[in-house]
Amino acid sequence: MKDLLMLFGVTLAKRYTNRQKRFFRSQVEPFFKKLGYTVEFQAVKKKLIHVSNILIGDVHKAQYIVLCPYDTPSKSLLPYKYYPYNMSENLRQENLELFLRSLIYVGSCFLAYFTFKQFAFLPTFWKVFSVILSAGLIFFCYRLIVGIPNPVNFNRNSASVALLAALAERSRKNTDIAYVLLDNTVSSNTGWRLFADDESLKNKMIIYIDCVSYGDQLVCAHNQTTSLEAKKLVGFLTGVDVMDHVFSEEQLKGTNLQFIPKMLHVCTGTIENHDFLVRNTRSKKDFKIDVPRLEILCNGLQNYLGG
Repeated sequence: MKDLLMLFGVTLAKRYTNRQKRFFRSQVEPFFKKLGYTVEFQAVKKKLIHVSNILIGDVHKAQYIVLCPYDTPSKSLLPYKYYPYNMSENLRQENLELFLRSLIYVGSCFLAYFTFKQFAFLPTFWKVFSVILSAGLIFFCYRLIVGIPNPVNFNRNSASVALLAALAERSRKNTDIAYVLLDNTVSSNTGWRLFADDESLKNKMIIYIDCVSYGDQLVCAHNQTTSLEAKKLVGFLTGVDVMDHVFSEEQLKGTNLQFIPKMLHVCTGTIENHDFLVRNTRSKKDFKIDVPRLEILCNGLQNYLGG
């Protein structure tokens, strides 16, 4: 597990820009082919949207599909809490982030206007300084528009990718299991929706690995129809406290569980004010790893999948 964490959390840790993700895919494809898996890409390429999910193994013949995102987030300017089971709260935080960035854009425009309005009357030193300042503001605003990649992303989501790879290594001979690495699922929900809209996958049992690097509580969330599968998985996770949480039909509307009929959503985090949240994603503090719990989770998932 530690070698895989080093590979996906350090060597191949940059997965934000399209160029970085292309490099990641070029390294991941031979990695899984060497294990004996077929590797295909579920892709959408448009002018403003470029999504490339990585399908590992035969997803159409497999009984179980284990998946997690592989793209990494941008750095948040505001304190950010990720809510795995509350999409509206995540959207609210995104809107606040967008509002702050808009204020910075507008403020930069006013500062540039004021500076260049007085440019002809400034001494030579201040002219040079104003040009440097304006160039710096333009570069900073450009970085805000394209997004500033977060420097470390173990919880969201290098640890998840490493866990998926570890499972793939251990279950390489089991054709009932396939794996999917989702693109544009952290930065947006495009890759997830591309996968979920595939009607041929509706009858598969999906295990969605979210933030599993650290957190006070491990949760296995699901709808009522998958309660037996959840109990089976929780039974294999010996040595760790697992909350088996069932969402009602009404509660499902705020989660990704609404898009897949049979899915277990595994995540670690903290319960605060009756909400389940994950701290420190999209910040430089996302470097913690609970390796023993990852090993327990890997062994439990392997036994549950029959790998």
